Amino acid sequence: MNLSALATRRRHGLAAEPLVLVMFGPHGTPSLPAGLKLSEELIGRTAILALDGEFDLYTAPEVDLALDLILRRAPRRLVVDLSQVSFLNSAGLEVLLGCHRRAAPQTDLRIVAATRSTWRFLQIARLHETLVIHTSRAAAVAAPVSRDPRAWSP
Repeated sequence: MNLSALATRRRHGLAAEPLVLVMFGPHGTPSLPAGLKLSEELIGRTAILALDGEFDLYTAPEVDLALDLILRRAPRRLVVDLSQVSFLNSAGLEVLLGCHRRAAPQTDLRIVAATRSTWRFLQIARLHETLVIHTSRAAAVAAPVSRDPRAWSP
């Protein structure tokens, strides 16, 4: 598990001193925290989860957990914004497909793929035929609910 935390400890009435916890990887090297930032925004009944960084095998469980927590609140629409994602692989695609299955039919899932790196990978995997993909966050939020799951707005 990749974990790095900063805590404090007290020693018999002395001032608090920083305690740095670092987890080590398989070859004795320190493991750095995952290279992905998540931010959530709520606009009416539309939840937006923006990802910034790499969406891969190491960060996919964190994104899956965040999406699950959002879906439990049953928003009318969920927008997953990949416009700041620098790397996307099959683990990220699996999370998006799992979210698509869990969201239907009560939550309208929209994906924002604004860069060539994310859009191209979605297209190669043929997920543009299953997921509703937009090229901007504004378009994903404003688009009417589509009955055709393969709809794509440029």
